[in-house]
Amino acid sequence: MSIKQFFNSPQNRTGVSIWIGTAITALIQQFVVHQSLSSVDLLGLTLGFLKIIEPETTVTLPQLQKSLADVKAMIGAYSSEALAKVASDTSGIVKAMEN
Repeated sequence: MSIKQFFNSPQNRTGVSIWIGTAITALIQQFVVHQSLSSVDLLGLTLGFLKIIEPETTVTLPQLQKSLADVKAMIGAYSSEALAKVASDTSGIVKAMEN
């Protein structure tokens, strides 16, 4: 798929818009005003990414909430265990999207 075809899709543009807008907000929040990222910011990043890779996603809210909690823990912990949890969550989301 070419980039032009990708951006011709309203779903893809929506996903990219959600992701970029939330990413900019999160970066400003984290590095300019020195506040920790909120769950809403992380959920926006996750949803935007999912909308980009799979506009017709069937991922459930509990899956996203678990993934969000693990990503937040990974950001705060910087440990291999936290990274493994995030990878496991991502695998579960990908499997859900394949169905």
